[in-house]
Amino acid sequence: MSEVAELNAPAAEAAELSRQDLNFLGMLSAPEEFVYSFPPFYIALFSLLTAFKSKLERYAIGIPRGFAKTTFIKLLCLWYILFSHKQFILIVGASEDLAVNTLSDIGDLLSGPNIRKLFGNWQSAIEVDTQALKVFHFRGRNIILRAIGAGTAVRGINRKNKRPDVIIMDDVQKRETSENKELTDQLLKWILGTLMKARSNDGCTYIYVGNMYPQNCILEKLKNNSQWTSFVVGGILADGSSLWEELRPVEELLSEYQADLEMGHGEIFISEILNSTDIASASGIDVGKIPQLPEYFNEADPEGSFIIIDPSSGKKGGDDCTISHYSVCDSIPIFDELTHGTFSPLDTIKAAIEMGLRRNTRLIAVEGVAYQSTLLFWFEQYCQESGITGFEFVELSPKGQAKNNRIKRGLLRLLAAEIYLHPRVRSLVCAQIMEWNPLKINNADDIIDPIGYVEELMREYPHLIVKNMFDVDSHVADASHGDTLALPF
Repeated sequence: MSEVAELNAPAAEAAELSRQDLNFLGMLSAPEEFVYSFPPFYIALFSLLTAFKSKLERYAIGIPRGFAKTTFIKLLCLWYILFSHKQFILIVGASEDLAVNTLSDIGDLLSGPNIRKLFGNWQSAIEVDTQALKVFHFRGRNIILRAIGAGTAVRGINRKNKRPDVIIMDDVQKRETSENKELTDQLLKWILGTLMKARSNDGCTYIYVGNMYPQNCILEKLKNNSQWTSFVVGGILADGSSLWEELRPVEELLSEYQADLEMGHGEIFISEILNSTDIASASGIDVGKIPQLPEYFNEADPEGSFIIIDPSSGKKGGDDCTISHYSVCDSIPIFDELTHGTFSPLDTIKAAIEMGLRRNTRLIAVEGVAYQSTLLFWFEQYCQESGITGFEFVELSPKGQAKNNRIKRGLLRLLAAEIYLHPRVRSLVCAQIMEWNPLKINNADDIIDPIGYVEELMREYPHLIVKNMFDVDSHVADASHGDTLALPF
């Protein structure tokens, strides 16, 4: 831990330095905590937020998670109390507890021995001192600090005939909220219609601080609003350096990204550390922009369905076999079930037949590459021996089309809402899209490859996609029936 050095300086000089210099203010108020100097971005932002050039100011700020954005906000509030004309600072968190924690820390900064020596005891003329509300006379004016949670009723929030002239929204939108459009709309309406309308008539500084999220991101909406001034920065800058090298070295950030990527969730690092909603990998596909399945499809009765099988290569280290089920509603295919693993040809046949019987799906399509096309013969044989009728088996052919081109066309159909992903399979599909590189030929693409065949199936076999009832002659097929077949695998 760095040693804290004592400096002797005239009180007036120290006070003026703390007014002008963010780093000096940080070291003065909490010398044991502020061991790193703020980098240029923070200094420039601090200068803007303390200039007060307009009666109404709206700032949308994106600082990466883990880069001391809440600490920055606490110091900003300390400066407002010590040096500005502001009187009522309202702190809003995702919950009241989070906002109260921020307010408590601001109180600790005000109570620091150096701050007390230079500016006096802020608690000497305090009227209200609760966790969520502090009212006191300090620095020649009445000051009100209040902490609330997002969604709280704010009518009648005024104290001493004052309404908030600083409203700080600190991480009010969580990732879980962003994943739900309805919850995001409710939060945004509360911010615009309730919170921001509670401001002082003398003016207000609005500060929204948060992170970018792939879906329904309020920070992104504010960034694109002409009435808001936005400052959004990522943890890794355009030149490849870290936003704050001392605090978060770039090597550490790259290691974190690799770890997230290998867990199948590189989008988390991209949104919360790089502060980007452009969650695109080498594929060029932004998975955050793949439309969600409309709610009404969950209640719809599909008019048809089909199964696509991408058999494994049979080679060590090769792709898994995938069995993908699609329901068709309003002529739109919906990828809604996936079975995948290292299956033998016989296991593949059994799993596909079971899925077809269970989902009342008669069309089974098999990618016809090399020996894989022989599966069609053994499907027919298996059903004949098991007494199952009603299935239709067809072969899918690449038709000379490059595999990666076919996959890319299928993914573009996802973006265009010409194919939907059911929530049951969405995360698996998006994770593989994130890792897929169209410039490579050895991708793991067993889940997304069949999507490229959907258009062909819909075009060439519409009469087989419609629903059909199955007949089983005298018994239901089980594993024992398959065992009686002399399959040459």
